[in-house]
Amino acid sequence: MLRRSHWIGLFIPVAFLLASCGSSSGPSDGGPGADGSKTPCEAGQTRCVGMSYQECVDGFFQQSELCADPQVCAQGYGCVDCNPLAGKRCHNGDVYACNDDGSLGNKIEECGDAGCEYGACKGNDCVAESQLIYVVDNDYRLLSFDPSGGAYTFEELLDLQSICDPGPSWPAWGGGDPATPFSMSVDRDARAWVLFTSGEIMWVDIPRGTCQLSPFVKGASGFELFGMGFVSDAIGSEDETLFIAGGSVGSLEDGDLARVDPTSLAVTKVNPLPTPAGANSPELTGTGNAELYAYFPGQTTFVARLDKTRATIDQQWDLPPLGGTVRAWAFAHWGGKFYIFVTTSSGLGVTNSQVLRLDPASGQTETLRSNLPYMIVGAGVSTCAPVVEL
Repeated sequence: MLRRSHWIGLFIPVAFLLASCGSSSGPSDGGPGADGSKTPCEAGQTRCVGMSYQECVDGFFQQSELCADPQVCAQGYGCVDCNPLAGKRCHNGDVYACNDDGSLGNKIEECGDAGCEYGACKGNDCVAESQLIYVVDNDYRLLSFDPSGGAYTFEELLDLQSICDPGPSWPAWGGGDPATPFSMSVDRDARAWVLFTSGEIMWVDIPRGTCQLSPFVKGASGFELFGMGFVSDAIGSEDETLFIAGGSVGSLEDGDLARVDPTSLAVTKVNPLPTPAGANSPELTGTGNAELYAYFPGQTTFVARLDKTRATIDQQWDLPPLGGTVRAWAFAHWGGKFYIFVTTSSGLGVTNSQVLRLDPASGQTETLRSNLPYMIVGAGVSTCAPVVEL
């Protein structure tokens, strides 16, 4: 039985196949699934699935090109030298501009020994956008949440249903209903990694307001749905790893902890999660101090610091009862405090979306906001965010 209620009404991610490099080929059957299943579409629609550029033919997506490294697949462009929506890319260790037609432009920054990653030189100072908390709700809205100075304000930034094509048209795991956001994390470049209930991860460039399908392989190592959080590899390090917690759709309460290489997107299992009876599968958050934390909601509700190498609980903070059935939850660390976004419903069907804050120093939990107009299903904060209160 599905335990995470933000799957309510949507259960299926379409498989996401990372195609191997090769030369372009003619049209072939191509749904995103490794089983060769087809995905319905409308005339004129195109999409990228890894290195495969697909067009709508007779009502189904079919592969029209297979991009060869170092090309990339860009929505609406096909196989090109760089994605015009990104504006720049790494090439030979430096940053190059991307022309409007997808061709490589002029060198705009030399990275030297630092190297280049995600279209930027490594070692650059964190951008301002990477230091906020971001959340996503089940209506495809991506918002910022500012906890500084006691503001606790939300700002609606992006409509993922508009910019993430074809994400919202994918069926959720199990078929039928369209995919919706399930969880989220944010990397140091202010890029949101949004997992849909179809199993695909969309990369959302928050400063630019663009969205593209990532090359994450749907269901890799048995991880169909999961919570996630970036964690610095060492205290103050600019290198980070994405940790995920979950598993197959039908048994998430018995899921595993795993780490994902941000470059290759390879998934490596760590150990089974320490999910006690009465608790739902956790959401994760990480810090620039190389710490990994998990929030377990349910009849038993608590926050825990996890050992990244063993998936065991190093420290635990119990929270007050939530006072209703949990329907959605998300979690982020910022400035030495934990921010919990949780939606519950009463026996009479009354829904309450809240923001809670846990102070790990005192163990006290307070309610910051109630009766929000958002059912928040994912939260992300990068390792650039402050680790102590400002």
